[in-house]
Amino acid sequence: MRTPRQGDGHALRKNWPACLVACCLILAAALTASVKDTWPHGQGAPAVEGRWAILVTGLSGDADLQKQYLKELVDLRGLLEGALAFPRDHVYALSDAEKVDSPRIQYQSTRENLLKVCKEITGRAGKGDLVFIFLEGHGNFDEDKYKLNLVGPDPTGEELAEMFYSIPAERFAVINATSCSGGSLEALSGRGRIVVSATKSGNERNLTHFGRYFIEAFVNNNADVDKNGRISIFEAFTYAARKVEEYYTKSGSLPTEHPVLSDNGGANALTLAEAGDQIALLSRAAYLDSGSPLYAQAGSDPETRALVKEAQALEKQIELLKTAKGEMKQEEYDKQLEGLLIKLAEVQAKLRKK
Repeated sequence: MRTPRQGDGHALRKNWPACLVACCLILAAALTASVKDTWPHGQGAPAVEGRWAILVTGLSGDADLQKQYLKELVDLRGLLEGALAFPRDHVYALSDAEKVDSPRIQYQSTRENLLKVCKEITGRAGKGDLVFIFLEGHGNFDEDKYKLNLVGPDPTGEELAEMFYSIPAERFAVINATSCSGGSLEALSGRGRIVVSATKSGNERNLTHFGRYFIEAFVNNNADVDKNGRISIFEAFTYAARKVEEYYTKSGSLPTEHPVLSDNGGANALTLAEAGDQIALLSRAAYLDSGSPLYAQAGSDPETRALVKEAQALEKQIELLKTAKGEMKQEEYDKQLEGLLIKLAEVQAKLRKK
């Protein structure tokens, strides 16, 4: 047996975060693999209810545009409550129309109502929940601060962050599809947050097209590149960003919006080209749905159910790793996350062949 040296205690303390993460990952895998099949025969795990959505179309200033935004808002809500299985009372929609003839819109999009919605969710949401926020319409930027144009007073990016992140959830996916939305990135970005903006800066002030393409990404699984039956935030961003590029190419006009992705508090927002080279992104493993349909199709085949358990264990490990990111060196985090994502992709590929 090796005799302990004087520096061993210091080395253990120095590497404690990495050791803790490793132990957590091993424990998660063991626990998940040992869980018995408690849901009905032939069905997947029960839907996760800890998902919330805030959908906002701001001041449109034009009757036709207002009609377009309202349709997109209703379509998005339909997708959330339909294919993505959000509980109906977990989805809040705000439109600038004074009177909306639709049961899918609860409030007019004022600053007061947006704050009211955030406070209501704050009283109901849990720490492990996911909050999805979609903003569309007009924003402005005065070389210093971004503002979202609502009916009445316009909240700044910092005020939006204060409202949104008062909700006690650890996971946020914020899609700001407004003009000038790049100006909100600094205020909205942070650890555990995925923030997508239609523009790369606050100086891109023209009408944007990103929002409708982001919604389109979830229609009939349009953006499901890896064919796992679900759409990650990364896939939706990629799909919509490419559609924006195609729009300007076909119209023969210079692009006035350049979508970017701020992932988990990264120092710089990523363009479509830059994001494609990044493997260890939170958005690659972030989904709005309640779980992979591949798992629900496991049936009674022992081999298939074993693959399902393995996939679920890997997803749990990924979630644990993401929460420990702040305690790890970036290089080690990237290496572990990449390894887990590759393993998960391999298991899901086997499931698709079943």
